Amino acid sequence: MIIKSQGHPKSILNKFDLLGNDENALSKAFAFMIGKEPDAFFAFIKNIGVDIRKTKKSFYDISIVTEKFSDQGRVDINIKLESKFHIIVESKIRGNRIRGQKSQYLSTFDQKCPVKILCLITQQQDINRGIIKGITLINISWFNIIEIYSDKRFSSNPLIQEFLHFTLKNYSMKDLKEILIQDLSWDAEIKRFKKYRIYRRDITFGSPMYFAPYFTSKARQNEGIGICYLSKILGILTLYPNDINIYREDLLRFCNDNKVVNNWINGVKKIPGKNQPLTFYFLDEPLRLRRNLLKEKPKIKGWIATRIPKNRCVTFNEFSKRLMA
Repeated sequence: MIIKSQGHPKSILNKFDLLGNDENALSKAFAFMIGKEPDAFFAFIKNIGVDIRKTKKSFYDISIVTEKFSDQGRVDINIKLESKFHIIVESKIRGNRIRGQKSQYLSTFDQKCPVKILCLITQQQDINRGIIKGITLINISWFNIIEIYSDKRFSSNPLIQEFLHFTLKNYSMKDLKEILIQDLSWDAEIKRFKKYRIYRRDITFGSPMYFAPYFTSKARQNEGIGICYLSKILGILTLYPNDINIYREDLLRFCNDNKVVNNWINGVKKIPGKNQPLTFYFLDEPLRLRRNLLKEKPKIKGWIATRIPKNRCVTFNEFSKRLMA
């Protein structure tokens, strides 16, 4: 791991990067964040249905332990408030499955706690709940975790922002926001997309799977007005444009092709206003659609109309309906 590159004033890594980028690292990073930040902790347990008064005393009495071993195996995160609740969190990334049968964890719970929850966090896009022998079983996704902490109320919390940056950079998270659609009208933006395969925006969080620019009438493109291209998002980074060379190792994780990475770097270097961080979407080769997709009036639920707001995402289902019409 490169901690600081020669010729640069400081390291660009945050504390979570030192853990690595496997599923144990993600699990420990998440546990550390909710253990350090009460707001982060209470937001998580509220999301999984634990109703507890948010006080300094209740947080003080809670224990959070990582990699706890028992006869039944290793538990990724063990969260407990005596006589109140016991939560076991098991996490997986990519296509990995939870170890063994879910029932193997049941005997590890403290039977004195009236609320017992087994929370399985994966990169599968599903959210469901059930009950097994008095224990609540909850499946949620890391996309849901990212969505919780992308809320604006956490935007000024440095530790939570570091966790989000670490997660989005290292784990190629793809949330339920499948296709990002945004207006493109300025020459510089269009050139950045067509030539450098980059989409630039103010700092944002969330990780759509694809990007589909909408060329407005002001764009005056040969392809015409509307959505003409669809491009897979290979990776997302928030950085100061001047620091782009330091991120080569991260970019190579997105695409192991030096020619593509060099093109991305050159595109970022063209960005004016380099004294503030920006979020960059690094894109695959755009696919030209067989027909342009247009806005629809009156506004139809699930699609775009008139001015497209920031972060406007649609599903593959809505997109393909219009593509195949």
